[in-house]
Amino acid sequence: MDLLIGQVEAEVPGWRTINVSLPRADSREVSFAVDESFGGQPQSRSTVVFDRHSGRVTGIVTFADQNAGQRARSWMRFVHTGEYYGAIGQTIAGVASLAGVFLVYTGIALSLRRFSAWRERSRRADVRTI
Repeated sequence: MDLLIGQVEAEVPGWRTINVSLPRADSREVSFAVDESFGGQPQSRSTVVFDRHSGRVTGIVTFADQNAGQRARSWMRFVHTGEYYGAIGQTIAGVASLAGVFLVYTGIALSLRRFSAWRERSRRADVRTI
């Protein structure tokens, strides 16, 4: 593994993080996900794939090598969480999440209030019929 990580470092000199996906026992390849940014920038990610037995690089897949659907999906994941736009984007995503919490709270409070009003009306109707 140390040899392969050394090769990954040589292939992508500006790396910040390197993640390895441990292969299954019958797999011929081992892949390393390399990020050249501090996260949240999908165009700065690439994957280096090695032949497990020979240790040779069998492929390097960058953001530009992916098809349009894969690029859009990876970009949208970081936009959705606010990471793509940095601290401002994450703040907006956090405020939106907090608004969602308030929506859930108000929905539950409204349903409990309506349920208790219904029970009170039912109780009064039962008292009048007696």
